[in-house]
Amino acid sequence: MVKLKSMSFQNKQEQAFTLAEVLITLGIIGVVAALTLPSLINRTKNKELHTAFLKTYSELNQVAQKYYADNEISVTEANIDSHSNLSSQIMTEYYKGATKLTNGGMGTKDEEGNYKAFYSIRTLNGHKYSGGENSQGSNSSFICDNSPFYLTASGAVIIFNDNATGEDQTGPVVCVDVNGQKAPNRYGMDYFLFAFTKDGKVVPMGDTNQTSIGTVAANGSAGNFFKIGSHNCLNNVDDISKNTSCAYYALSNTHPNKTGKDYWNDFLGEVSFR
Repeated sequence: MVKLKSMSFQNKQEQAFTLAEVLITLGIIGVVAALTLPSLINRTKNKELHTAFLKTYSELNQVAQKYYADNEISVTEANIDSHSNLSSQIMTEYYKGATKLTNGGMGTKDEEGNYKAFYSIRTLNGHKYSGGENSQGSNSSFICDNSPFYLTASGAVIIFNDNATGEDQTGPVVCVDVNGQKAPNRYGMDYFLFAFTKDGKVVPMGDTNQTSIGTVAANGSAGNFFKIGSHNCLNNVDDISKNTSCAYYALSNTHPNKTGKDYWNDFLGEVSFR
């Protein structure tokens, strides 16, 4: 019996890990976690943003269709004098529970009375920039800045831009931050552009079935416009005009430039943060 117990104790000693082995194992686990955890966190965040994007897009289309049914004309066809009145009518009558955050597209004024952006938006690759002049003669980091900022009951921030200026044109353009003022606040991640259409719908900016109208400059200044093409959805440039058609690829979840790749994981996964 004594001999058996001794052998059993010896086997347990041989099976035990040394302190060095434990430390090496923990080190390996730490390295693997450091390599995989950021990617896992980003995928989780991107999934949340994707869900918010789809919800916001669905709400916009419900509003457009109800407006069409109530008024027998589309938002595009409606003869509304100012952008502010248009946004006020839609946000008040069709977005129940929406909150008006600002009185104008620029948000607030500084000590010298100049308008400043309500909050900062960056390009897709993280470049901070100052936008061009808008209708109020002020600088903004938002392409859409011709109406007050509104917060929807679902948590999105909505800003309207220009009305359509011709019978064959798409508009008005509407910009949406799908998760409100929360990070990352970047074009193509949580900030996207859409446009109302004559047939009572809303389409993502970049939709190839729509007519391209007007321009948007590198600094973000824009008139009525509709940008099309993968060259207007790039993740490695500081030019804001190259982020404007990303909503189209985000909706279809396709990589703008790589076949077989998706938008929310593959394309956004290529973005360099700074």
